[in-house]
Parts: sequence; structure tokens; C-alpha cells
Amino acid sequence: MSSGFSNADTGSKNADPYTQKNQDDVSLKEKVEDLLKFIDNTKFCLLTTQVADSDLLASRAMALAAKVSYHFCTIYGC
Repeated sequence: MSSGFSNADTGSKNADPYTQKNQDDVSLKEKVEDLLKFIDNTKFCLLTTQVADSDLLASRAMALAAKVSYHFCTIYGC
């Protein structure tokens, strides 16, 4: 017997707003600015890589050491 209640019912809202947001076309400049703002606000992160020739993961804590410039060309060159 079903009651008709669902706690997964989103009504008219998208069930996964992140998927829709990722499909939006965003300029590279805006992506870099958002990344830099995220780095400023986060301060620390955990960098995880896969060990070569293995399924093992290696993780290390990272922190922002210095900022050169907010201009994109100074990060990657022009």
C-alpha cells in the first residue's frame, strides 16, 4: 500500500541543480575568477594523486603559498 508521499519529490525544481549549472556556457575569465575566489576562501585543500603503476592513492595537505597576480596571463603566459 503506497501513501503517495515521497521525500525525493522536487516539484518544479531541477533534481540536480549542479548538472544544469555545469551545462551553462561560462567564459574562461569567469572560470578563473571563480577558481581564485574559491582558493582565497578555502585556504587549505587535500591534493590526491594516483601512484604510478598502482591503484594506490597518495594524499597531501596543501595551502596557498603566494599569489602572483589575479591576471590570467601571469599564471599561464600570454
